[in-house]
Amino acid sequence: MAPQEAREWIARYGRDVRAFFHADRRATLISPLFNVPGRLVVGSHCYADHAPWVLGRTLERTEPEELGRRMRGLCRRPSYVSLNALMLGYLNGREQRRLLAGLAPGEPLPGETAADVALVVGTWRRIGEAYVEEGALLPAERGPGLRVLDPEAAGALAQLVRPTDAEGRRRTGRAMAIIELYTFILNGEARVGVFHHGPYDLGGGEALLVRELVGLDDRFLPWELPVRPPLPNVARVMRLRGVGARVDLFGSLVTDPVEYADRIVAEAVLAVEDGVPRHLPIDELEATAEAAGTAQVAMYEQAVGWSAERQVAYGADLYASLVAGFPRLAGVDLDGEIRERFAATAERVVPGLTSGDEPPLVLGRLGASDGELYSSALADA
Repeated sequence: MAPQEAREWIARYGRDVRAFFHADRRATLISPLFNVPGRLVVGSHCYADHAPWVLGRTLERTEPEELGRRMRGLCRRPSYVSLNALMLGYLNGREQRRLLAGLAPGEPLPGETAADVALVVGTWRRIGEAYVEEGALLPAERGPGLRVLDPEAAGALAQLVRPTDAEGRRRTGRAMAIIELYTFILNGEARVGVFHHGPYDLGGGEALLVRELVGLDDRFLPWELPVRPPLPNVARVMRLRGVGARVDLFGSLVTDPVEYADRIVAEAVLAVEDGVPRHLPIDELEATAEAAGTAQVAMYEQAVGWSAERQVAYGADLYASLVAGFPRLAGVDLDGEIRERFAATAERVVPGLTSGDEPPLVLGRLGASDGELYSSALADA
């Protein structure tokens, strides 16, 4: 990606990020268990330090477009959420450092190269072009829907749904809610384990909408659990009538009407194992939810005992788990090296974040309404 094109994409991405964080006041979210601002900043520092290295090693094996094609499918990891977390984390880390240095918008960041910035922004864009329908990554440009399945795949998925009744919808909805809360705590109260895509038009006022819960059996994150869900993922595929749907920058769903269970014409609950979807009987779904509930209690008990430093340092683990999916998808095992590099960054920046010596300045930029969110100044371009 040429420097000028990188600058343009940084500005465009910043506008959609700011809209996302202004919705529901996300820039001011707090948690009694997890230091969300500190976690965001330490993870962003990790991406600013190491994202170009991770992507450079990944692209030694395959092209971004091939990664995007491999991401297309049901319950694939990484997904649209991980792709935007990469871009968000890198630009947030870059902006945090600019703000700490007191740089004006047009001043370059010392030590940064235009090549590194272009590598991250260009890889994000090229993966997205092959992954998202018509290559339109940003909500402001793609519209309310987010489609990552081609028409043939969406059509095949539509053939798997079956008529449902109120009791079946109630049991399915309850089990899915328990599993979703498990993914929320597993990821340090981040919604990266939940991904919506669609709607896929089926004609006659009906559409297919997909809700994925992924990473249920993830071993990368540092939890010691007595039990884990026995499945890697669960997808609820819903055939809806008369429902408007919007999917935001991080795969969250907003519907009109808000409550739409009575508008589900047919559905399928699926688990995808080795790339093959299978129907998940309600008893198996509820057993998965029971295991998720048990694991969730164990995670709460562990998190309550975390030190202030650990609450912040968890950001390195979370951001590492998200970016590690890209080399894995390319057939490259960088898990150990990513952990080591991210831990080293955390060791360097956590003391300042917990002592107050380094305030999370980038959160102020995310919550502001004036000016460009991210500077597009490049050092050697």
